[in-house]
Amino acid sequence: MINEDLIFYVPNAFTPDNDEFNQGFVPVFSSGFDPYNFNMLIFDRWGEIIFESNNSAAGWDGTYMGKPVKEGVYTWKIEFKRAENDANQIAIGHVSLLR
Repeated sequence: MINEDLIFYVPNAFTPDNDEFNQGFVPVFSSGFDPYNFNMLIFDRWGEIIFESNNSAAGWDGTYMGKPVKEGVYTWKIEFKRAENDANQIAIGHVSLLR
């Protein structure tokens, strides 16, 4: 049995400004996680959940209830299970939304 190392990258900024580059906030997992046990939350500065996804390939487009949110720093929380041992993993950080 081959154990996969956990490899993932979470960007610290994105620019949903309708050009062709960097339109969404999407964490990138290369290996070592269970895609069926994934949850990502995005919070505004008051701690309100403004985005949630259980699909690791579905990112946040910088909107809340269909309307663009203000430029600023938002908190993210990602919970997932590791593929090698089914252990829960939690990662928390910040992302800057620039328009």
